[in-house]
Amino acid sequence: MSKKRSLYVTTLIYSIVLIAGLYSYLLARSVTSVLYATLIADVVMTTLIFVASIGFNNSSLYDPYWSVIPVFIVVLWMRELHHMMWIDWVLFTSVFVWAIRLTMNWITDFKGYNHEDFRYVDFRKQFPKIYWLVSYFGIHLFPTVIVFISLYPLYFIWTNTINSPMYVYIGALIMIGGAMISYVADHQRRIHKLQHPNQSIRTGLWQYSRHPNYFGEVFFWFGIYISSVSVGVALSPIVGFVSMVALFNFYSVPKMEDKLLQNKTDYQLVIDTVPRFFFRKPKAD
Repeated sequence: MSKKRSLYVTTLIYSIVLIAGLYSYLLARSVTSVLYATLIADVVMTTLIFVASIGFNNSSLYDPYWSVIPVFIVVLWMRELHHMMWIDWVLFTSVFVWAIRLTMNWITDFKGYNHEDFRYVDFRKQFPKIYWLVSYFGIHLFPTVIVFISLYPLYFIWTNTINSPMYVYIGALIMIGGAMISYVADHQRRIHKLQHPNQSIRTGLWQYSRHPNYFGEVFFWFGIYISSVSVGVALSPIVGFVSMVALFNFYSVPKMEDKLLQNKTDYQLVIDTVPRFFFRKPKAD
């Protein structure tokens, strides 16, 4: 399937899934709270994407979920919790900027459903008999739960009283800053790949972190947490951010580095000289 046709199909599927998600939310809302009704709708939408993934025999259909569905959830919470003031739109705009950036990044790198993410291919090889079980719980449902928990600070804000609005604005700046870091890092990576396809990148942001695009993503979620401090310091809002740090540092980064070590003969030098995740001064060669 060509990239163009794959994008049309993806748009159609996600449109149907969003309608189903709204319907699921309305049904669940009649018997439970906004938070749990949203979680139920989120799981329903994830399951529908999973079913479509089986149909296409490609788990990469889930990839846009990470950036598309959070916007739906945020709009739903703003509407249901009656938060449409200026400060609420600041939060929404920050999330929307991040979502547009990440979705456009996915579209740019997307090759069509003739291609599947290398991590999912590895799962197929590692768990051939139970791959779709692993796909549902590991590729689809687990990230959905992590993102939902990481969005929770916004719900926390909108169900409590803001005492220090300054933290909302600081958080918003961090969110947009994280999205911009990821944008610049991915742009630099693409240019480098065109000019030096066989060389590992060690210029721009990539000289201060081996994964500045991942760092920017985690920084965005840190901004969401910081926004919740406007209500007060609490344990529950930070769980999502900690989960994101763990996800990227214990899975995403090691998996990507394993691939780069296999594909780039000079990547060990990058590991030896460039900081792993957080931005720091690089070591001398």
